[in-house]
Amino acid sequence: MKKKLIPLLSLLLCAALLCGCGHKIRLPVPTPPPSAGPTEEPMAEADPKPYVPPTAEREGLLDVIPFDLMPYERPDLEELSRDIDAVGEALDRGADFTELEPLLDACSDYCDLYTTMYSIAFIRSCQDMTDEFYADEYARLDEESADLSQLMEQLYFRCGMSPMAQELEEKYFWPGFAEEYADDSQAFYDDEMVALLQEESNLIAEYRALVANPAVTLSDGQEVDFYSALDEIDPASSRYADLVFSYYEQYNPKLGAVYIELIKNRQLQAAHAGYASYEELAFDHDFQRDYSPELAEEYLQGIKENIVPLYRQLAPYGYLPTVEPMSLDAQRLEDILRDGVRSMGDDVLDTYEFMVQYRLYDITYDPLKAKMSFQTYLPSYQVPFLFMDAEGGLGDITTFSHEFGHYLDGFLNYGADETVDLAECFSQAMELLMLTRLDGELNQRELENLYEMKMLDILEMYVGQGVYAEFEHLLYAAEPEQLTVDYVNQLFLRLSQDYGASIPGLEALYGMMWIDITHFFEQPFYVITYPVSHDIAMQLFQLERESDGAGFEKYMDMLFRDYSDMLDTALNAGLESPFDPGRLEKVAETMREILLDGAIENAA
Repeated sequence: MKKKLIPLLSLLLCAALLCGCGHKIRLPVPTPPPSAGPTEEPMAEADPKPYVPPTAEREGLLDVIPFDLMPYERPDLEELSRDIDAVGEALDRGADFTELEPLLDACSDYCDLYTTMYSIAFIRSCQDMTDEFYADEYARLDEESADLSQLMEQLYFRCGMSPMAQELEEKYFWPGFAEEYADDSQAFYDDEMVALLQEESNLIAEYRALVANPAVTLSDGQEVDFYSALDEIDPASSRYADLVFSYYEQYNPKLGAVYIELIKNRQLQAAHAGYASYEELAFDHDFQRDYSPELAEEYLQGIKENIVPLYRQLAPYGYLPTVEPMSLDAQRLEDILRDGVRSMGDDVLDTYEFMVQYRLYDITYDPLKAKMSFQTYLPSYQVPFLFMDAEGGLGDITTFSHEFGHYLDGFLNYGADETVDLAECFSQAMELLMLTRLDGELNQRELENLYEMKMLDILEMYVGQGVYAEFEHLLYAAEPEQLTVDYVNQLFLRLSQDYGASIPGLEALYGMMWIDITHFFEQPFYVITYPVSHDIAMQLFQLERESDGAGFEKYMDMLFRDYSDMLDTALNAGLESPFDPGRLEKVAETMREILLDGAIENAA
């Protein structure tokens, strides 16, 4: 099988977005006992057995070792520069494809190496936010990624402007490559853009340093480590409230200043690239969405009209917090998900067992871990890695299921090129389908609680992500002189009230809580993906409710797909577009039926 260089955008999304399913505003939960994680004995470094899924053909043997044994070596961009020069020299002297292919492979291998090291540094920095070595390495690679992008774009233009362009498109690159890279005056990653991207990376590094290990001064003058104090102080005490308010009062101005600089930087990127706004750049260039910002704005209005009324109906009567607490350690959590995947077929179960065998996941509870959950791909090993910020409660089951949906997609499709909207279809659908497969490890009451919690979580997702999406839309449309921390806080509070997401009496706190959302800082305009893609997941869930196995069968058909974007994949599978008239009404009807008409027990 010939090796193809993926489009530059796909490389960047793999490196920068990491399929992030980031931080939410979190409620206090019981602290679980310390867990050593999976119970398997550490594997020897040498000679782990290669793995071949039964229905996913693998070419050769996978050179996989457990994640904790994977070495980290800082990649050297000079090596890629030399490899690209070698391609250019070969093109200049009229080399044929036989000579060019290994030279292009060397460039592709380097990109795999860089992305793998980038992801390893990111994962290990997230496993311990106080680890200065990996924090520095990640920040360095993140800043250098703009140089990497520029070098790869130069390679593409050298190939696309050569007499070999059409042959290279047919034998090595992707359809449309020759036309796309026929004129280097259209380059995106020129020196000015690279400088802006590097400044953006530095601001993100500043953000990560601020949230890594915040120290908070309480009202009595005592300075405490915020994350440690959250675990040690009784959530029902006035001291806990003092801790929380002190954190937001002290860190909202610091993080707000960084965020405003990020917005200004990104608007300069958009203007330099010829876009009217950064929102347009993000939709078109970064995410390659098959829907426009204008359609997304209409969708948000639909959430206000159809979902928010149901949320307002439930919240005032105390319905939302009725789910009983549950304490889970990592081993129980792992067993629960294994129970769920057993009935999903060999591809799913074997992928899960492979993930566990090579420790390609981290689901342990640790207050020093980054407050996010994600899946990222390690192309040098052809495997994904799953990271979860465990809270020790019932919600960890759905979070783990969500990230495993990403993991399954990444593993069976070799981290294939796809939009984040499509990726989120698979992760959110896995959450819902997993609910129908957990009647072994969970007793009936636990299963009912999980089912109810997930339905409430969906309702809150539409409302919360609606707030976040409109918040970003309005902030990036504001004039630079409008952007003050107070303006940002007031906008977030107003939108939270518009969507019914704030609690009366806590307005001062709610106005500052936007700083908890990692996506705003690191993955702008990602959040609209969650409600839009969830519509596809809900359609699969409805199929499963109507006929046992029908939703999961459709899910697997979609997983081995012909398209890389969401709408074509959904329509090809016989599903409706989330933007079709009446879709949000149908979602609201399903939620109303389950949450108000007593259908949870029957559905579970």
